[in-house]
Amino acid sequence: MEGEPLQETVSQPETMVYRNHYSYVIQNLVSLILTLGLILLINYFSNRDEGFVLVGWSYAIIILVVGLMFVYIRMWILTTYTFGPTELYVFRNTFFKKETKIQYSKMASVNVRRTIVNRIFGSTTLLFNVNSSVNSNNAEATLVLKSDEADKLREIISSRIFNKEMEVKVEQQMDTMVQITNFDVILHGIFGQPTLSSLVGLASLAYSIFAAVTDSNGILFGLFLFFLSVVLPSVRTVLRYYNYRIYRVEDTITVESGLISTYRSSFNINKVNCVRIREPLLARIMGKSLLEAEVVGLADSNGLPLLCPLKGRATVLGLAATLVPEFLFDTTNRKQPRQALVPTVAYKAIFAAIIAAATAAMFIYWSFRYAEETGDLGTLVIYILAAFFGVVLPILLILHGVLAQGNREFEMGDETFMFITGAYDRQRDFIRYDKVQICSVSAGPIQRHYKVGTARVSLMSAMGAKSITSGIFNKEELELIGKEVMARIRDGRYDYRRYL
Repeated sequence: MEGEPLQETVSQPETMVYRNHYSYVIQNLVSLILTLGLILLINYFSNRDEGFVLVGWSYAIIILVVGLMFVYIRMWILTTYTFGPTELYVFRNTFFKKETKIQYSKMASVNVRRTIVNRIFGSTTLLFNVNSSVNSNNAEATLVLKSDEADKLREIISSRIFNKEMEVKVEQQMDTMVQITNFDVILHGIFGQPTLSSLVGLASLAYSIFAAVTDSNGILFGLFLFFLSVVLPSVRTVLRYYNYRIYRVEDTITVESGLISTYRSSFNINKVNCVRIREPLLARIMGKSLLEAEVVGLADSNGLPLLCPLKGRATVLGLAATLVPEFLFDTTNRKQPRQALVPTVAYKAIFAAIIAAATAAMFIYWSFRYAEETGDLGTLVIYILAAFFGVVLPILLILHGVLAQGNREFEMGDETFMFITGAYDRQRDFIRYDKVQICSVSAGPIQRHYKVGTARVSLMSAMGAKSITSGIFNKEELELIGKEVMARIRDGRYDYRRYL
């Protein structure tokens, strides 16, 4: 029966062989039909004036669905998952033979996802993520089983990954470490996005309104950009983190959430490379923050593992102190030195001057060449754009440098070090020394004159290799990061076995 072990080796009782539950085929067909339906709908509205032939499309869609159904059934029957004592072995013998071996010691977690199809057919999708920056948005292997079988298998494999027994029923009774209401999740979906993304969306909306008022083309294009940059990310975030709860059992952190599809992710604290407290501009104004983590091999289409949606700043700091105390340390608010002010603001001022000069030149050219030919509404638009790019944007750039000077901090602890960066949005990163791959300190022409520089730290992240750049500090102080990393390797404080 689908979802049941196909066999169990007598001489090796720890070896189990599985095949996907039949709902795997249905899930793929539903996704295919929805995609084809969307394409058909778009094609209909694009060609309805020229006449739309539905019969021909229907035959093509039926042939495609039947053909892919055969493919999915063949993949379902001829793909097996063998769980041995030390590794997962996936064998696909469909149209091409493919073998995949994943050692448990390399797995970041066994995540759980339940879609609508899973719920209807009583199945669960297990996702096996590997500690790698390659293709971190997608699991290296997925397996669909009956829910009770999936829970049992997850307990077994999680015990082999984390070297301890884990019971799903016991975990599900754990109290969440922070009370997150669904209203908090909705606020997170709206105000938790980076300010730049929100500005792009608002600019697209403004463009659509302008196009509607002037009866010009571009209304749908502007609305489409607004939908992609603001509406869609917000809705996806709310659906993803609805009914949010988080708890920690010994060294294992588990996050559960989801409205339509439910998710459960578990990972060991030793797999975390960096803990991030992020404050977008609007969230800062409301006194709210959010907590994220960089866990190699553990990410999805929404981005990093979220340890706390948008919540009051004190609540987020309190949760971080109890959930990930290994990363936090007492800081003394060491901001950028006084000599960093000129380098911080100078580059912004130069860029602002270039933008203002280019805007002035284009405005003068328009005044002599096209002013008389432009209507009243067009003239108003030209003046608004000139005021924004010639005055408002340069002021915002210079203000960005001034705020950055007051926001940026750098401090070193025993096991981690901290960067605070940003101007309008603010970001606080606590990074493990042992997870740093490269630390380089550089200084531009103006920075060299004031004997300051910036540090660029490279590490493996949840969504690929990542570099985090510090503010502008004394070069000698920043170089201590690399020296500390090498010192930990030489004196034995760095032990790779801690992170297996």
